[in-house]
Amino acid sequence: MNRASATGPDQAASGPNAVHVALIGPVLPFRGGVAQYTTQLHRALAKRCVLRTISYRHQYPAWLYPGKSDREPDQAAYREPGVDYLLDWRNPLSWFRATGFIEASGCSLALFDWWTLFWAPATALMARQLRRRGIRVAFLCHNLFDHDAGAFKRRVTGALLAQADAYLVHSTEQAVVLRSRFPGKPVLAHPIPLYDQFPPPSIRLPKRGRLELLFFGFIRPYKGLDVLVDALARLNDAQVYLTVVGEPWCPPEELRKRIGVAHAPNVELHLDYVDDQTAANFFGRADLVVLPYLSASGSAVAAMAFHYGCPILATRTGAFPDVIDEGKTGFLVTPGSAEGLRSAIRPLTREQLEAMRTQLHAEKTRFTWNSLAECLMGLTPVDNTFSRGHQ
Repeated sequence: MNRASATGPDQAASGPNAVHVALIGPVLPFRGGVAQYTTQLHRALAKRCVLRTISYRHQYPAWLYPGKSDREPDQAAYREPGVDYLLDWRNPLSWFRATGFIEASGCSLALFDWWTLFWAPATALMARQLRRRGIRVAFLCHNLFDHDAGAFKRRVTGALLAQADAYLVHSTEQAVVLRSRFPGKPVLAHPIPLYDQFPPPSIRLPKRGRLELLFFGFIRPYKGLDVLVDALARLNDAQVYLTVVGEPWCPPEELRKRIGVAHAPNVELHLDYVDDQTAANFFGRADLVVLPYLSASGSAVAAMAFHYGCPILATRTGAFPDVIDEGKTGFLVTPGSAEGLRSAIRPLTREQLEAMRTQLHAEKTRFTWNSLAECLMGLTPVDNTFSRGHQ
């Protein structure tokens, strides 16, 4: 991860009319897409307001996080400048201390990451306390509901979501849901910016066959890896290679057995969380990033793919239809359809995908952290109401 220093509150826009904003969520050294997102947003917002960012001391209990660790392996002791690591899932008093800290800092707006039911009750509690003290609250919705949520969890989550004054989402799909549920509240939509903090490839991995496909990120059932492997079996093309890179949220041997890797010689598995440079090298080799998700909201992996100029083959779910221009920056198929994936992959050529990189380069100017920060600054209260930002 790029460790460029943030612009701290003392360096931010200041003066008698300065806006004071709080940002609450996981930040480096915590790992995963949400922590990377919040770190980059922290750095962009700190240039525009007096910012107070609050992160975690302890984010999850070990039983809830199946991976080896919830922290970057080479940055466990790192602390992002300008961030207060206050919240602890084991200590509800830390939640109240955090709300007191936000109020004492003179914040008029608090931005909370919203992504998992585990933290939703604490987030809703803090949001309610802040609103009672006259501080406006917006939820940055990475997922409205957990990917494996049943009907009961969705009802609970829906009730907790009501504790915000406004929302930011990363897909039209989620914007429609929230505008229907909360018609009187601002709902802003902005794509996840490119994850441009990742480094360029340091080595050139040799390309194989006629196509190099890449599946990247935490491996969970909703991401549809087994559907992709089924599609490759149906394709039966020895010149198409798939590299799978990511930490499985199940025993690795169970995953190997489930996807039948013994019968898929062109599938290369790297079942571990990799550092940024290793990730860059795999993206540098890929002709096409494949995201066969069964359900989705926004996708940090898509943001990484666009950063590296890789076209995407994804499913018509979540934010993918918003950010993929079919035939120009990628391709879309029906979720859960192995045949749809097979049919999309079969005619592709390396030369065709390489030609798409020019269009992908243009996307880098559209989805930026600066534009996301400006969008959120539009939520700051004006005359006791919200300015609407970018609807």
